Amino acid sequence: MSTTPNYKYIVVEDENLILKNTIKKIEALSLPLTLAGTASNGMDAQLLIERVTPNLVITDIRMPQYDGIKLARYIHKNHPTIKTIILTGYSDFSYAQAAIKYGVKDYLLKPITPEALHNSLQKLLISMDSEHNELTTIAADPNNLSQETICELMEQYLKKNFKQDISLGDMAEHFGFTNEYLGKIFKKHTGRTPSKYLKRLRINEAKRLLVNQPELEIQKVAELVGYKDNFYFSRIFKAQVGIQPSEYRITYGQSQE
Repeated sequence: MSTTPNYKYIVVEDENLILKNTIKKIEALSLPLTLAGTASNGMDAQLLIERVTPNLVITDIRMPQYDGIKLARYIHKNHPTIKTIILTGYSDFSYAQAAIKYGVKDYLLKPITPEALHNSLQKLLISMDSEHNELTTIAADPNNLSQETICELMEQYLKKNFKQDISLGDMAEHFGFTNEYLGKIFKKHTGRTPSKYLKRLRINEAKRLLVNQPELEIQKVAELVGYKDNFYFSRIFKAQVGIQPSEYRITYGQSQE
């Protein structure tokens, strides 16, 4: 018998009071939703999404440098299964509606009422439950899985386990297909090999740690993102980013001060 899943959500809002009130209102509804993190701007939200892979993103529309529309576009392009709700003021409502092409599921006018929030979240939960049950059903028989679904499951697996020492062989054993088949369809549908996708996940997390955790030694950062060899990590990082991890920390750490 299937059980109702508990979905993860994040809130993106640059005004701290509104951020806290939004979370408080959601928690008061006692829905199967768990807060997975918060961000005060779109760029931080991107990093958070890559790290926690939420089911739902609730974002303000007006934020400095990187607003909710840009974030919705990023989510639609890179994580199309994530649901997005935009928080908007009355004067921005028509602007917010332009984001419909980016798959935004709903728009909530500020100040948010508990009734509007409840109705919106209930509709999304029904949709997410339906998608979850469909995946659970077809996953019971691997022969029923479409290539697109297999790729989606592989992406979820990599995002969940990228800090571990994993290989294509591990995924082949996990999903019950050959290495060659998984590698072929993953590249066909994502445009990159599983190893390159894994590398991107690790380097993106390394960049986040280098900037936001200055107390961590480079070697520790390497370990936390799945590289046991610090020198190999530094070589991979430079090949991907163009500079050494230490240089990246100095450059971008100072820029945020």
